[in-house]
Amino acid sequence: MPVCNIDSAFNRQPYLTYGSSLNVASKPNGFTLIEILVVLVLLGLISSIALTTVGGGNQTREMHNEIRRLQAVLLMASDEAVFSNEEIGVMIESDHYAFLTFDEQEGRWEDSEKYSLKMHALPEWLTIDFQREGKKRKILGGHSKKFLDGESEYASDLGIMDGIDQGKKPHFMLLSSGEITGFTIGFQLKDQSDTRIELKSTDQGEIVIPALQREESDK
Repeated sequence: MPVCNIDSAFNRQPYLTYGSSLNVASKPNGFTLIEILVVLVLLGLISSIALTTVGGGNQTREMHNEIRRLQAVLLMASDEAVFSNEEIGVMIESDHYAFLTFDEQEGRWEDSEKYSLKMHALPEWLTIDFQREGKKRKILGGHSKKFLDGESEYASDLGIMDGIDQGKKPHFMLLSSGEITGFTIGFQLKDQSDTRIELKSTDQGEIVIPALQREESDK
């Protein structure tokens, strides 16, 4: 029967020391906590999409998944803006949404390089509308070139960005102070206005989906 040497057992070094864990965490190419959380949220949404598809899900369920995905990413991006002390802008178009970060040295908005904030394509059977606080609601579509050229009415109407380089501009912003510029985004199936659901910011700085929250509270 083999004999265990107690002294050698207690003197064993762990495979990963405290110092080595710090070295791993300090690698420049690592992922931030926010990025890891976003990946986990997205994996959960992908799983739910797969389950609804297997169970005979339809476009309404898929639309709900898309709007929940956007809500989750916006909440993560808002936290990232605070933790990273940077301003994050959100571009909403008829077929995709994307994120920008403000380069203070260059004085302009640039595409976010964070993996968790990469552009996301939207299904072609969705109709998207956008409303900034105090403005009329407008259906998005066909404005991509104007938006990229800095001619968007949403961009030029944001006084906080007056005087900076006329490049890409966000429809709304997630600020490092924790504030969110007011917005409402509507999702609906094409030519089916009765399916419209809103994703919106509140005066308390929350990002909510009122219709889905009511459904969940009624269950």
